[in-house]
Amino acid sequence: MSARKFLVIDDDCDDTELFAEAIGSVDSSVSCYNASDGKLALDKLYSRDIERPDLIFLDINMPVMNGWQVLSNLKGNESLRAIPVIMYSTSSKTSDIRTALSSGAICFFTKPNSFLILKNILQLVVDYMEKGKLDKVCDAIRNFNAKR
Repeated sequence: MSARKFLVIDDDCDDTELFAEAIGSVDSSVSCYNASDGKLALDKLYSRDIERPDLIFLDINMPVMNGWQVLSNLKGNESLRAIPVIMYSTSSKTSDIRTALSSGAICFFTKPNSFLILKNILQLVVDYMEKGKLDKVCDAIRNFNAKR
C-alpha cells in the first residue's frame, strides 16, 4: 500500500505531538499533518495547501471552529466528504458518540490516557486501512477497549 497521510485536527499541542509519536512508532510510512483549529484545517484543505489526507482525526472541543462544525463542513463538501473521519475527544458521552456517527464520522473514541493504549488503537486503524476495512475499525476499537 502507498504511504498514507493522516490529518490530526486538535488544538492541544501535547496531544498532537503524542499522536504523531505514536503513529510514527506504529507505521513510519504514515505522514501525519496537524491543524490547531477547525477553521485552519478547512482553509488548508479547501486551498489545497496540504495533500488530501487519507484519514482525518478530529477533536470536538476547539476554539474558532469546533469539531462538530468541521465535520459538518467536511461532509457537506463534495470534494472532501469521502475522506473518512474518526472523532476523538476527552468526552466519553454516549450522546457525543451518537452525534459523531450520525453526522458522518466512521468512528469515535475517547482519548486514551496512556501512550501504549493510543499506539494499540492506532495500530488497529492502520491494520484495518491496509485490509481495506476501515469501516470496521470502530468495532475493533470498541472490542479492544472492552477487554482492557
